[in-house]
Amino acid sequence: MTAAGGLRAVCAALAAAHAAARPVALAIVHATEGSTYRKAGALVAVDPDGTRHGTLSGGCLEPELSRAAQQALGSGTAVALDFDTRGDDDALFGSGSGCRGRMRVVLRPLLPGRDAALLERLAGLATRDGPLRLAVVTAGPSLGTIVARDGASAIGDAPAALREILAGIAGGAAREVHVGHAASVDAVQVLHLRPAPRALLVGAGPEAAPLASILREIGWRVDAADHRPTLLDVIAARVDQAHRGRPAAVLARLAEVGFDAVVVMTHSAEADLEALQALAGRDVAHVALLGPPARRDALLARLPADARDALRPRLQAPAGLPLGGEGPEAIALSIAAGLPHRR
Repeated sequence: MTAAGGLRAVCAALAAAHAAARPVALAIVHATEGSTYRKAGALVAVDPDGTRHGTLSGGCLEPELSRAAQQALGSGTAVALDFDTRGDDDALFGSGSGCRGRMRVVLRPLLPGRDAALLERLAGLATRDGPLRLAVVTAGPSLGTIVARDGASAIGDAPAALREILAGIAGGAAREVHVGHAASVDAVQVLHLRPAPRALLVGAGPEAAPLASILREIGWRVDAADHRPTLLDVIAARVDQAHRGRPAAVLARLAEVGFDAVVVMTHSAEADLEALQALAGRDVAHVALLGPPARRDALLARLPADARDALRPRLQAPAGLPLGGEGPEAIALSIAAGLPHRR
């Protein structure tokens, strides 16, 4: 199976640290200005030996990130980083990234025992159904304090009074709050960390295997469905979950799953029509249909008018972007390029 990338790789590193009861540093991008490689909410996990899981830049900021992470792990205290590459001096004497932006980062060591509950919740982020809300202290005496708000639960090691305040902030509408102390102030940033997007491939034909590999590598969760056991068995090892059955039956079984995209690609007109009919009544923001425009029009013409109207605003057909390639791998790449990549 293709290794999962993106957010899933970061979560896997956090899960491994949690399982082994070893420390790991978590870098959280909490604010950006100008042109930056990553935006607020981006995460990077750094092991005690400096190994990184995830990235902040094209490589120019990573050495400093690893150094600071090891410092944070050594001291057990959080570190604030401010990467500013907007000035001309940086192009000559700094990182030389050319991004012309500013990225503000909090590096928080997550330690066994003290941070077990928080680490477990962060490690599970990739497979959640909804966002995880964090209140992160980005400056002040409580720098690096994190409280995760998960429904009514507040997870974090802050003292009870501060945990209650941060949990309330995380559950509110404001994104930046200042909390006053006797003689100082904590700056708190609220981040809504979104889980990895999830796709369902309806059909396990020749494009499905390379498409599943591409999507996993860029951080998607991938399900595949087919009523033909021989085809499904081939792709089962490349996806997170495989579902055997006709399109309508599978979609009915998965009615409660929040897919971000469904790709209809059975190479069978009757099976594709069945899938489209079922998806007309489903709340899926992006439905892609493999095949040329004439085939699309013929299939839509066989649907009831209300089903066509329900599908059209969210139907991409032909699926993908016209990149000009031929063959299953090129078609898979074009489909992946055409999917929405943010929830």
